[in-house]
Amino acid sequence: MYKEKRNFARLALHAKANIHQGDRTIEGEVENLSMKGVFVTVARKLELNDMVAVTIYHTLTPQVLCDLKAKVVRITDQGMGLQFERTLLD
Repeated sequence: MYKEKRNFARLALHAKANIHQGDRTIEGEVENLSMKGVFVTVARKLELNDMVAVTIYHTLTPQVLCDLKAKVVRITDQGMGLQFERTLLD
């Protein structure tokens, strides 16, 4: 039986995201967001445990919703799960 490891509920959210690692940027689409992380659908993936900065944009305006440092903690065929260093409220 699978045991849920998440401490925070996920919110389905469709927004644009840019994942920055060094001098490269990967564009993606946020699939869901929680206080501690985000799952982003991307065409190009990074490696597990890579450190990145993720910027999430409001869908109707170019306004930034959040800009946080994160670690790649999950990789699937569709995208990557990123865990924020701090929660959204920190």
